[in-house]
Amino acid sequence: MSPGNNQDTPSLQIPLEQRVQAELVRTAYEDSLYGAVVGAFVVLIYGYVMMAAAPVSIVMLWMSVAFSCNLLRFINRSLFFRQARRIDHLRRWTWSYVAVSGLTGLSWGAAGWMFFSVESFGYRLLTVLVLAGLTTGAARLLAPIFTANVAYFLCSIVPLMAAFFMIEALRSPALAVMCVAYIGYTIVAARQQLRSLQRSIRLGYENGALVESLGRAKDSADQLNRGLSAEIARRQVIETELREASAKAESANRAKSEFLATMSHEIRTPMNGILGMLRIVRDTPLTPEQREQLDTAAHSADTLLELINDILDLSKIEAGRLDLEQIAFAPEPTVRSVIDLLQPRARAKAIALVLDYDATIPGALIGDPTRLRQVLFNLLGNAIKFTEQGSVTLRVNRLPTDNSATGDKLSFAVMDTGIGLDEETMSRLFQAFSQADSSMSRRFGGTGLGLTISQKLAEGMGGKITVQSVPGAGATFTFSIPFRTADAQESSRLQAEASSGHCAIPKLSGRVLVVEDDRVNQRVITHFLNQLGLETSLAKDGFEAVQAATTAPWDAILMDCQLPGLDGLEATRRIRAKLPGHALPIIALTANASTQDRAACLACGMDDFLTKPIRMENLSEALTKWLGTPTPHRG
Repeated sequence: MSPGNNQDTPSLQIPLEQRVQAELVRTAYEDSLYGAVVGAFVVLIYGYVMMAAAPVSIVMLWMSVAFSCNLLRFINRSLFFRQARRIDHLRRWTWSYVAVSGLTGLSWGAAGWMFFSVESFGYRLLTVLVLAGLTTGAARLLAPIFTANVAYFLCSIVPLMAAFFMIEALRSPALAVMCVAYIGYTIVAARQQLRSLQRSIRLGYENGALVESLGRAKDSADQLNRGLSAEIARRQVIETELREASAKAESANRAKSEFLATMSHEIRTPMNGILGMLRIVRDTPLTPEQREQLDTAAHSADTLLELINDILDLSKIEAGRLDLEQIAFAPEPTVRSVIDLLQPRARAKAIALVLDYDATIPGALIGDPTRLRQVLFNLLGNAIKFTEQGSVTLRVNRLPTDNSATGDKLSFAVMDTGIGLDEETMSRLFQAFSQADSSMSRRFGGTGLGLTISQKLAEGMGGKITVQSVPGAGATFTFSIPFRTADAQESSRLQAEASSGHCAIPKLSGRVLVVEDDRVNQRVITHFLNQLGLETSLAKDGFEAVQAATTAPWDAILMDCQLPGLDGLEATRRIRAKLPGHALPIIALTANASTQDRAACLACGMDDFLTKPIRMENLSEALTKWLGTPTPHRG
């Protein structure tokens, strides 16, 4: 029975025990039809037989009562299945069934009381057998409602047992015990049958609930699968779009790299001429006014070169192609070289540039001294730029580490007494092309790239730049870098180099072939080589370079990479092919400054790599390396 509706199956919203009880009542009413029909048939047969042994009027009266009880069972069943069956009416229908069952049993109990008194043993036996058979069959039909089962059994059997004891010949303790035992056994059997039926119904409901739960789970899984399929399709579309976007981005990045490489070459080539010619003019007699003008031009050219280098470095950092060296270097000379380079700027502004260097720092470490110099140069240069009076101090300290035998950590602090920074400015200080405000660029110059690049370089070396500042009270930039400790051999070598005086321009000897198509660069490089004491000869393209290199003896070749007709890379390959096993140093001389360009030059057979604009110091260092020990000459 279901709550609030006419459906036979109880709703899953009703507690399980109530649903089990409702199903027991429904089963009992459904089976009562068979009991009524069979009972009526037995009444007819038994009454017909008993008419020969008992008064007909008595038998007919009993048959009328018995038929009425069976008819009442049928009517009660019909009403049950016609009317709305609710859980809250379950008790009423249960007791109605018990009452009808008790009346039916009582009708048969009356038969046992009346007809067992017949003198004939056969009729008595028939009465006992009929009642025993009816109670046995009723036990199955009435099992769903235990109270109805007990009522039918007691009302039908107890009168017969009473009739036993009314006959003196049948009275005995053994019969009494047997009767009591039969009653007890039948009640216990009815209870066991009810429990078995309850378990069966409960299991059926539980299985139904499980099936329904599995159905809901299947529906949910199907819905999830459909959603997952839709999500997979959506992600496939997104992945396709991402691949297309990535391809476009890579294409744009390649185009940007190619553009930067081209611009690097196109800008560095004339810059080489500008800086070289300025160096040549500086070596000639000049009036004070001319020297001042020359210094201004040289400073402007250096600033432009720094800007070009910053843009290229930023491009490499964004592309993840900025390589850091791990070489032995002397930290104190490295730091002092930055101070020496910036000292003229500080003196020009009448501010003090001070180095506070920790004497406990080892004499040799392993790291990237070039990038360390670049970071310090940017930070100190900024400090000098934004300081109008007072001082700029670089403090270098050795920090304690867990294992100083394998490495050291150096702390760098750049402190100034300049204009200072507010919180908002510090929050965007390391963003590209960012300065305190738009007026800073007009007042102090610069692009704002230096701090961005310095932060990326510091992070690449294992540190991070932080800043503390108060507007109008200066600023302090700090970072810490871990370095590995160099071995004793490297330390001795660096000390020997430091004491040998690299500031001197060496005097070399030998013949150098210069492969360069730009006339200005030809003049600059020739001038530098003549200052170094070297003989030179020129080749304007790759074909002339191959011809000259294979027809005359040379001590070194300076090879430009971008040449008309036959480029420097292919010219080098042909020279190596025509002079196999010949130890002729070929040094790349190019405006293309990327790591890929360096790798390409070395792969084609070149021995070294110099970038334009060419500085005398770099050129002399490279030639000294390949031509042998020079004779120091102060120039």
